[in-house]
Amino acid sequence: MKKLLAIVLALVMLMAVGMASAEEPVKLTWWLFTTGDAPVDWPEVEAKLNEISREKIGVEIEYKWMTADQINLATQSGEYFDLAFTCGWYNDYATNIANGMFLDIAPYMDLLADAKALTPDNIWAGVTQGEKIYGFPHVKDYGIEVFWILDTDFFVDELGLDPTSYEAQHIGFAEMGEYMAKYVELHPGEIPLKVNKGGATSWMNGLADWISLEYWLGLDWAQKGTENELQVKSALDIPKFTEALYTLHDWYEKGYINADAAVTESMPRSIAGVVQSGQGWFGAETVWANAKQKACFISRFDGPYLTTDGLIGSVTAVSSYSEHPEEAVKAINLMNSDPEYRTIARYGIEGKHYEVVEPGIVKRTDLGNANMSLAAYTQGSYALGPVEASPFESVPANPNQWTELVERYTAEAITSSVLGFMPNIEPVADQCLAMKNVWEQYIYEMQTGTSDPAVVIPELKAELEAVGLNEVIAEIQAQLDAFMAAK
Repeated sequence: MKKLLAIVLALVMLMAVGMASAEEPVKLTWWLFTTGDAPVDWPEVEAKLNEISREKIGVEIEYKWMTADQINLATQSGEYFDLAFTCGWYNDYATNIANGMFLDIAPYMDLLADAKALTPDNIWAGVTQGEKIYGFPHVKDYGIEVFWILDTDFFVDELGLDPTSYEAQHIGFAEMGEYMAKYVELHPGEIPLKVNKGGATSWMNGLADWISLEYWLGLDWAQKGTENELQVKSALDIPKFTEALYTLHDWYEKGYINADAAVTESMPRSIAGVVQSGQGWFGAETVWANAKQKACFISRFDGPYLTTDGLIGSVTAVSSYSEHPEEAVKAINLMNSDPEYRTIARYGIEGKHYEVVEPGIVKRTDLGNANMSLAAYTQGSYALGPVEASPFESVPANPNQWTELVERYTAEAITSSVLGFMPNIEPVADQCLAMKNVWEQYIYEMQTGTSDPAVVIPELKAELEAVGLNEVIAEIQAQLDAFMAAK
């Protein structure tokens, strides 16, 4: 009898262990973008997120925040991950597809049904190649619109601009020089456009239909609709690009840009001057006002465009080597369809990092601004969950901004003729690397206006041609021609 009881107890214990094991959450690793360290309070936020994901999809996620250098090293060394943020400028999307690093998630689309239902149809072209889909595109400002971010105290209080007028909301790139001239006249010794070596944020995004910003190759928007619209060019042969360089140099010579810009590593928005810029949307002024901690309004100087580069501006991909692909896809679906989960990931803990102002609108606390500062669009859908209020009455939040954004893209956007095309640089990898090295010797001074384009452009073009520019263009042109023929 004792022996039988012992056997029964042993079986019960084995069953209990088995049941416990079956209920253990699957553990995933998700790589996210940062320019430095993880947000200070992220461990607390991650714990809250995992409470939800354990209950809803049986998953726990370790989020690892990585700079561009860190993620490049991690991928090159074969470090394990399940999910990762990717785009054209970070953890390069096209290169990772070519290397077989990202999983085709087309077979798992039924697990993404909730998120897909909230995703506009015209965003999928960037991540789709044939019948394969290599990532989930986040709903954000996926069309390219580039804005001036203008301090209210100067442009409204001093100059008397009406920030709600069409004219104030559409100040051209070169036209901004007239306003900066007035600023230095009224504020001697002050600099209106303070930038780091990257230049005015997003200054180049709409200057071409970029095939590769890494190697400065694209199509000329001015040729769209002509027989030359599919001709791959160096940026140096696209007039809109070179005209912008001359404008920047003119501003630098006149003292509108800080003299040390080309060697300045960072320039926080809080000290970057009364004129700033960035890619965004009408409604993003609340986000920028929080970053500046100053009232502002925005004025679009370029766009909107729908391009491959824009459509892959923020994507979550699943590793081809993930041991849990279904759970990884379920995690993408959760991040991009569950408002509670998405809000916590973006803003943090309610009452600590943010307060609800009214339904659909939240306001960050001082602690939230300090300890939960992150590039939220890189996590998942920017359009899901509440919009961000600013601290200023003159910068009201618009809860309808995302609906209006998609409508504007539909009505106004110029659409690239080569959506979905991503070049494979492998056949000309050596030439591309050499070109990249040449550009890096020039670009910081060029995009800050420090160098004279009349002198630099011929020098740069000659050096690029010497290391294989024409071979690279010929290879990518052949690939593009084949892509268009297949369409």
